[in-house]
Amino acid sequence: MDDNNPRREQTIRAAWLYHERGFNQQAVADRLGVSRSTVSRLLADAERDGIVRVTVTVPLPETASLAERLIEKYHLSGATVELVLNGETPRDTAATAMARRLEHIVATGSTTIAAGWGRTLGAAAQRARSMHTTGVTLVDAFGHTTTANIAPAVEVTNTLSIKFGARVMHIPSPGFAPSAEIAATFFDSEPVATALAHAREADMVMVAVGVVGAESLLVQAGYLDEAVMSEVIAAGAVGEVFGLYYDAEGNPVRPDALHPISLSLDDLRGSRRVVAAAGGAEKTAAVRGAIAAGIIDELALDNTLALDLLAAD
Repeated sequence: MDDNNPRREQTIRAAWLYHERGFNQQAVADRLGVSRSTVSRLLADAERDGIVRVTVTVPLPETASLAERLIEKYHLSGATVELVLNGETPRDTAATAMARRLEHIVATGSTTIAAGWGRTLGAAAQRARSMHTTGVTLVDAFGHTTTANIAPAVEVTNTLSIKFGARVMHIPSPGFAPSAEIAATFFDSEPVATALAHAREADMVMVAVGVVGAESLLVQAGYLDEAVMSEVIAAGAVGEVFGLYYDAEGNPVRPDALHPISLSLDDLRGSRRVVAAAGGAEKTAAVRGAIAAGIIDELALDNTLALDLLAAD
């Protein structure tokens, strides 16, 4: 938004007087020559537009304890836990946890963030608050999927680029190729190779952890049918990231039907920081398998999944 816009200028002045100079709303209204209700709306706009960012610097004791115990038990570099509130799903809560983590990371300065796809990451991008940032770059870590009601990586990065005023780089390819041979041609193409190279070098890769079975996003989106999913489960798969399956020990399980254009599991192991969003106790086995595979450094999750992970043997 243009800083010369009169409404935005008035919003900035109201925010500055209220937050920086300590005037109450009536005093701000008197100085600006507007009503108190207008000041209230201006201050709300200031927070919505990222002119003012309200941050609670101390987490809830119960979520802080869960995060510390998860870090210790699973040897993670970090964990962000949010409480499931009335009317929310665990996925909503995990998305909020990821959004808060993203805000913290971009607030520290120049950084590159690579993003995957999925409902949780799409919701996280929507829940992230607008902020003024400097030197932030967003890049797809997964090709463009075209499924209904599921956020592709390009939507995640585009949404965040608007929220953070960041540069964005896309992978010009489909999310899945119809064969290994066609996938190879995409990986060899210069635009795809360049984008993936930036994703490999990113300061943070954000991923969502998927489950196996009928609730799998890949089954619901039509990329895998139930017969193939049954074969994947029979082979020992417990979860997936980027359409790449693994078993409880973290070993890869490769269905012939899927050929994702994305970072590989080895790429994720070699990444500087991989933050995984997951919501709900049904993702316990999938998260544990991803940790065993060495592809997760941090978790952004809800308290129900956190408790189940801590209870697991």
